[in-house]
Amino acid sequence: MKSLVRHVTPISPDRATGVVAEVYAQVNAEFSSIGPAVMMMSPSPELMAAGWSLMREAQLAGAVPALEKGVVALGVAQANELDYDVQAFLSVLRLLGRAELADTVERGGRPADPALAALLRWAVATGGDPVAAPFAADRAAEYLGTALFTHFINRVAAAMLPAGLTPGSMPAGDEPPFEGAPILRDLDQDLRPGATLPLLDGLPTGEEPAWARGLPIGTAYAALAATAAQGAGLLTPAAAGVVADVIAEHRGRRRPFGDWLDAPLSSLPDQEAAGARVAILAGLAPEAVTDEDVATWRATDRRFSNHCTVYLLAHGAMTAVTHIEAALAP
Repeated sequence: MKSLVRHVTPISPDRATGVVAEVYAQVNAEFSSIGPAVMMMSPSPELMAAGWSLMREAQLAGAVPALEKGVVALGVAQANELDYDVQAFLSVLRLLGRAELADTVERGGRPADPALAALLRWAVATGGDPVAAPFAADRAAEYLGTALFTHFINRVAAAMLPAGLTPGSMPAGDEPPFEGAPILRDLDQDLRPGATLPLLDGLPTGEEPAWARGLPIGTAYAALAATAAQGAGLLTPAAAGVVADVIAEHRGRRRPFGDWLDAPLSSLPDQEAAGARVAILAGLAPEAVTDEDVATWRATDRRFSNHCTVYLLAHGAMTAVTHIEAALAP
C-alpha cells in the first residue's frame, strides 16, 4: 500500500516491532484497523505510545459513555476544521446507533438531546473562548482528556495527512475510500483503565494535571506533554524561544495562515527560522506545513530524520495544547 502520510515514511504493521507493534496491536483490538492517522507517528515510538495512551485512557476506557466522548471529539474536530476526524467521529456516532444525531450535526443542526447539545457546544468552544463545562469536576478527566488529545492529534494529522483525505464511513463492509482505510471496532467495549501505562515505561514525565491527578489519564497526559517538549531540543535556544512566544501570544488557538509569522521569524537567521516555522505552524496552522517547509528544515542538519520530524511537529502541536489545557482546566 502506498503511504498517504506526508513528510516521513511510516512503519507498516507488517514491519512493526517493539513498542510500535504493541501500539498497533492495542489500537487494532480496541479502536480501529491501522490507517494513516495511526501510522503517521510510528517513526517516533515514544510519541506514538504516549499519544495512544492518552487517547485510550481518556476516550475509550472509563465510566463516561462512549457516545458522549464521541460527541466531544467531534466538536473539537469541527473547531479545528479537520474533515478527516469530523467524518471519523460522525462514523463513530453512527456505529453507536445514533445515525440521526450524526445526520443532524453533519447538517449543522443542534442535537435534540440537551445534554449532548451542551457537550458539543463546549467541545467546539475549546478551540476559542471556552464556555462553562457541562459536566461535574469529578468527571472532568475523561472529557478533558478526550478534548485535549483531539486537539493534539488534529494538529499532527493536519500537518501530516493530505488535504481532503477522509476515512470514509469506517464500519466493516462499507466501500473503503482508499486502500488501507481504517475500520472501526466495537466502541462499547468495557476496557480496563491503565492497560497502556506499561508503554510509558522509560518516557519522560512531569506533573500530572490537577483535573486527572492519580488517574491513568493524568499519567498519559504528563508523559505526552513531557515527551513532545523534547522536540524543542531540535531547535536553537533562540528559535525555541520564538516558538514558545508566538504560540503563547495566540494562546494555542488555530488561525489562518498569513503574514503574521513573518515578523517573529525575521529575528532569526534563516537556518534557525526554518525549524521554528515548522513548529509554529504545527501548533497554530498545521494545514499550512508544506513539503518544502520540512525539507528546508531537514536540510539544515543531515542528522535530522523521520524520527526528528515527528518530534518537531508534535512539539509545536503539544505546545499549543498546553495553552488550551490551561484555559480549560477547572
